[in-house]
Amino acid sequence: MMEKHFQFNSLEWSGWTVVSVCAVLIVLVSIILLFRYERRLVSHKIGNILIALRVTALVLILLTFLEPVLTWSFNTEKTGRLIVALDVSDSMNTQDRHASKLEKLQLARALKMIGNDQINARLDRWEAAYAAGEEPAWVEESETANPEKRAQLAESRKQNLETIFEEIDQMSRKEIAQKLLTNPANPILEKLKERGDIDLVLFAGDAVSAEQTTLEKPLTEVPDQVHMELSNLSQALKAAGSGSETGTSPISGYVLLTDGRDNSQLDPVSTAEQLGQMKVPVYPVLLGSANQPKDISVSALDYPQTAFKDDKPLLKARIGTSGYDGQEVRVVLMQGDQELAVKRFKSTGVSKLLEFEIESDQQGRQEYRLETDILPGETREDNNEKTFAINFVDDKSHVLLVEETARWEFRFLHNALERDKRIDLQQVLFEQPYMGLLPRPFFPNQLLINAPQAKQNENQAAAENKEKPKPFANKDLIIIGDVSPEHVKEDLWKQIQTFVGDQGGTLVLLAGKQYMPLKHRSKTLDELLPVKDLEAVDWNQANFKVPPGERGMHLALTPEGELEPLFQFDATPDINRDIWQHLPGHLWFLQGTLKPGASVLAYGISPFDAPLNEKRDGVIVYRQYGAGQVIWVGIDSTWRWRYRVGDRYHHRFWGQMARWAARNKASAGNEYVKFSLNKTDIDAGEIATATARWTQEYLQQHPDVKSTVEIVRAAEPDQVVASFELQTQKNQPQLQEGNLPALDPGEYELKLKPSTQQPGDKEIVTPLFVHEVKTIELGNLASNPQLLTEMAESSGGKLLTPGTIDELLELIPNLNQEISNQDEVSLWDHWLILVLIMGVLTVEWAIRKLNGLP
Repeated sequence: MMEKHFQFNSLEWSGWTVVSVCAVLIVLVSIILLFRYERRLVSHKIGNILIALRVTALVLILLTFLEPVLTWSFNTEKTGRLIVALDVSDSMNTQDRHASKLEKLQLARALKMIGNDQINARLDRWEAAYAAGEEPAWVEESETANPEKRAQLAESRKQNLETIFEEIDQMSRKEIAQKLLTNPANPILEKLKERGDIDLVLFAGDAVSAEQTTLEKPLTEVPDQVHMELSNLSQALKAAGSGSETGTSPISGYVLLTDGRDNSQLDPVSTAEQLGQMKVPVYPVLLGSANQPKDISVSALDYPQTAFKDDKPLLKARIGTSGYDGQEVRVVLMQGDQELAVKRFKSTGVSKLLEFEIESDQQGRQEYRLETDILPGETREDNNEKTFAINFVDDKSHVLLVEETARWEFRFLHNALERDKRIDLQQVLFEQPYMGLLPRPFFPNQLLINAPQAKQNENQAAAENKEKPKPFANKDLIIIGDVSPEHVKEDLWKQIQTFVGDQGGTLVLLAGKQYMPLKHRSKTLDELLPVKDLEAVDWNQANFKVPPGERGMHLALTPEGELEPLFQFDATPDINRDIWQHLPGHLWFLQGTLKPGASVLAYGISPFDAPLNEKRDGVIVYRQYGAGQVIWVGIDSTWRWRYRVGDRYHHRFWGQMARWAARNKASAGNEYVKFSLNKTDIDAGEIATATARWTQEYLQQHPDVKSTVEIVRAAEPDQVVASFELQTQKNQPQLQEGNLPALDPGEYELKLKPSTQQPGDKEIVTPLFVHEVKTIELGNLASNPQLLTEMAESSGGKLLTPGTIDELLELIPNLNQEISNQDEVSLWDHWLILVLIMGVLTVEWAIRKLNGLP
């Protein structure tokens, strides 16, 4: 059906219409006056022709002013698509032997293992009895009056149902999903195909399209890119299928067959809500028992990936317990066949956090295993252990702490670092009480390296053609507090710049109320700072009528900050995020604008609920500078984190900062580039990033350097498993990054291959260990109907169960859609109008000239 419309767009603006009509009237009056004059010079016929041509041209011009548009609308039919997404994550391999008899009976009826028109009423009565917690009446009185036959019939029916229940106990959730879709007695998938196009998607950590013939065989093997060890419902809702009509056929809805487990840290409800706004409903089909399974699992481990030899790194293990209330659970820390530690606790049905101190007097990578006993009746027996590794290094982190006076920040920071046995601390305090009774002040009051001496050494090295001395070469981390410009001058800032940019050191700049950095006029310091245009924000005069732990500006980690090890106070991201948000607030803050290439690791949340300014509210800001890194801390009160918790968070943060700096300086590379991984130990499927940091001087000589990373197995160093290119970061030209491809569990080496590499150059290699993942997905095996209900309701869909899956045929009656299309042609600017106007005016001009008119 087609409908045509003709309209004038300019009629919508009355002012323009009035102006156009007035202009035409003026021209029309001029034409009439001209016509009265010309009648005395030409014949009556020629005069009429001229005025007709002029009026025609005027009408055409008026039509152009009114902007005529011809529009027509028509309808087209398109067959909609239904995305059927099947969850194939590890949790879908669970056999729900812990399901109630009511759930098993309902599932048996949904799978057409029992039931027909003659006995459905009886099965309804059995369901009602199970729901009431009673034993069903296996035989009705009306069936037979003989007691012996009644007993035999009851025993036969009960035994038959138990046999069906045993068969269901052997089915995994994934197998049940397949049977629901392809059961010959009730082929739901075939019935849905009669209503439109169906696209099948397999999903877990990621989603891939699959042929419908995939369901005809067991789903024991799925593509590697699916990542069965993870669950990501948001990926399932972003899948578009791979039908032949992809791109032209609109998606009419999603059907998810899943247990509702999601460990992606994303929000599938918001994704479903966006689909609902586009009139695309989601119909989740809940698989798995709502009853909590009986299971003991090692659900999460928190440990440092690098520790110092003779240190005692802390392992925090979260043990999931379900269905074994009151029973003793035994947890063992193993190294090989040796038991290192054993802990026991009484299960309460909720997860238990255990801590183990790990001792090692050996250097290198040490592998461990945490395991629990397998208790009778566990739903899964493959999530009771988890392996991990710690790299022990025989070294200390060398830290230089420089301050003007012993302000509060210096006192607590000095105590935190000095008490850490794995930190070699050197302090410089320029101004301190000194009565002259001792040969020297308590703290050194000057830097050992001074500018004139360093310049002299540099000139001497140049004269002798030796390597230039490297200032602060023995330091991993320099922390500079509220120092005055008189004590840290430009030459010293240049030495610090060399330490960061060329030697790969880490510089932490702490804001100060007196000097740092507002009173400094150093171009080098300005270049090092990740922020600019600083100004103080002071809430000390505000009337905070709240406890000390609640007042002031609190910190919130950014996604980048949550990934950095120095910000991790707990292995669980939600708990760690909550810890940071509830740390005591701060009453003073130096606010600045981010420089290009700088990244915010922690924002400041205003105590007055002011909206977040992402460019100005960064409190802890990171910036890569050459081979090293600079951290700006815009507050002077991290010591407030000790409120009511002592050393717990303040000491851990600064201790992790020192170790983080040591790892950066010790990363693989040479004087031109630092090559490192954000994590050297990862789980299979976990995303890891490789980074190459080039010095500014090297990039000036080789601006087009390209970097390729080759991955080899440690046991086969000559055989390349995979390779990928590092991409130069837009705002950080000295930084090249790339994500590693998916790798099987094992030990690998990553080799950096720059395009400028010459024969004989030393190889730049860093190790990588990929662990087999079992517990991320299997830490909680219960189905999650609450999440699926929220997804369904927010999208305009409905939560279904195997027993109600037939409702899909009513909810999705037809996938064909009629789409209205509209097209238009604007006549006022069409070339034909211009040709007509010019033609009429040309003819009018020619007639005038031929008849002797001017």
